[in-house]
Amino acid sequence: MRPSASVDTKNFAAHLVLEKAAQWPERTAARCEGRALSYAALASQSFAMAAFLRSHDLGPGSRALIVLPDSFSFLVTFLGCLLAGIVAVPVNNRLRRTDYVQCIQGCEPALVLASEGHEALGAAQEANVPAQVLDDGRLSGLLEGMGPSPVHPSRGDDVCVLFVTSGTTGHPKMVPHRHADFFSMADAMGKFLGFRPQDVVLCSAKMCHVYGLAISLTLPFRVGAVTILDPGKPNPENTLRQLLDAQVTVLASVPAFYTLFLLAVPQLSQLGHLRICFSGGEAMPAAVSSEWHKRTGHQIWQGYGSTEVMTFVIGAEPPDIVPGTAGRVLPPFELRILNPDGLAVPDGTPGHLAVRGPSTMSGYWNNPEWTRRVFTADGWLLTGDMAVRERGIYTILGRMDDMFKAGGLWVSPTRVESVLLTHSAVAQCAVTSGTVGAFSTVRAHVMLKPGWEPCPDLANTLRRHAAGDLPDFMVPAEVVFRPALPMTATGKVQRFILRTMD
Repeated sequence: MRPSASVDTKNFAAHLVLEKAAQWPERTAARCEGRALSYAALASQSFAMAAFLRSHDLGPGSRALIVLPDSFSFLVTFLGCLLAGIVAVPVNNRLRRTDYVQCIQGCEPALVLASEGHEALGAAQEANVPAQVLDDGRLSGLLEGMGPSPVHPSRGDDVCVLFVTSGTTGHPKMVPHRHADFFSMADAMGKFLGFRPQDVVLCSAKMCHVYGLAISLTLPFRVGAVTILDPGKPNPENTLRQLLDAQVTVLASVPAFYTLFLLAVPQLSQLGHLRICFSGGEAMPAAVSSEWHKRTGHQIWQGYGSTEVMTFVIGAEPPDIVPGTAGRVLPPFELRILNPDGLAVPDGTPGHLAVRGPSTMSGYWNNPEWTRRVFTADGWLLTGDMAVRERGIYTILGRMDDMFKAGGLWVSPTRVESVLLTHSAVAQCAVTSGTVGAFSTVRAHVMLKPGWEPCPDLANTLRRHAAGDLPDFMVPAEVVFRPALPMTATGKVQRFILRTMD
C-alpha cells in the first residue's frame, strides 16, 4: 500500500495514519519493549487489520471488544476497527471474567480480541461470541496475506468507539463517541498541550481509557511524535527506566502515580530532558505538585475532563498553575456551576459543574435513564463533580456522590485529603463519611510512608495537623490506617469501596 496524504473522508483514523505515513514513512511512531514501529508500518498493518476484521464478517457499525495491553497489537486493532467502520470497544485487560461478561452483554460485540488464556476469552465462549487470540507475537502471522482494505466512508456523526467508564461509583456505563469527537478532542487538547514532532511521549494511563488513548495515540500520531508503550502495570522503577532510556519529553500520569513515584524514587534530578509533566484523572494535591516541582524542577500541568466529554475542559500550564486548583476553562468549552435548582451560582459558591462543548457525548449507550440524569433540559452535561470558581479559576471539590455532611455542613473530601497529604507521614489518603454513635463524622483512610508505623498517637497527631488548616467540622474524627487504597485502573480512589470497609 502506498499511503496518500490526501484523505477525503471524515474517518478520523484515516487522517491519523495516512498523513504521517506519507509525510514521514520511516519515522518511529511507537516503541514497545525494545521494538519500534514506523508510521508506514503502522498504516499498512492497520489497513491489513481492517481487511482481517471484514473477512470475519464484521460490518460497519458492528462492535469489536478489544481486551489487549498497550502494545502494537492494540494500536493496529483499534485503528483497524475505525478504518473499517467498526465500533472499537477498548476494555481494561486486568478485570475479572464477570466484568467481561457484563461488557459483552452491554455492547453485544461481533468479535472479542484478547491474549492467549485471558479471562475475556472465557467470557466470550460463555456468551457464544467469536473470539480471536492476539498479541504482538501473533500479529504479523495473523495479517499475512491481508491486502489493503478501503477506508470506510464514515460520516462525522458515526459512532466509532465505546468507552467503559472507570466506575468510581461502582456503576460503569458505556460512553459512545463519534469520529467528529476525535477531531474536536485532538484540536482542543493539541492547542493546550502543544505536542511537537520531536516529542517522545509516555503515559501511565492505559489506552483503554480516554485519557490514555488521547495522550498515547491521538496526540502524538497527530503531529508525528513517538509514543512509548508499556504493556504491564505501571510502577515507578520501570517508568523511571523508560523515562531515561527513551529520553522522554512528555510524561503524563495521575496524582496517585506521581505520589508513588516520589516515594519510590529518591533521586529525580536526572529528568532534565522532560519538557512537560502532566496530570489528569483527579485533582492534584498541592503537596504532591509542590514536592515534584522541588525535586525535578518541573511544574505539573493540570487538566480536568471526563470520558463523557472526551477531552480536558479545564487546564493550567506554567506559569499560571495555582496549587490545589484545576485551572481555567479551555476553549471551545463552556462551563457553569449550578445549584440544586439548576441555576448558576456566583463566584465563590460551590455547586454542580456542568459543561457544554463539541465533543460531548449524545448519551450513554442503550441507557436512556442515565442519559436523562446527566443532561439538563437546555443541553448541559452534569459532570457529577462539585466545583467552585474564583476569579476564573476552578477548583474541583470532589464527586457529588463523595461529598457528605458532617454536623449539617458539607465536607469536601479533596480539601481534607490535601491537608493530610502535607504531613510527612502520609503517602496517600482518602476521606469518606463515618459515624460516631448517631452522628455523621469525617473518616480519613491513610496509607503511611515507609518508616512510619500506625498507632493511636500518630492518628491523634494527624488529627491535630488537620485542625491547623481546616474548619472544625472537616477535621477527621477517625483516622484509619490502610496498607493500600482501592483504585480504578486510571488511578482514581474508589471511595465507595472504602465506605463499605470497617
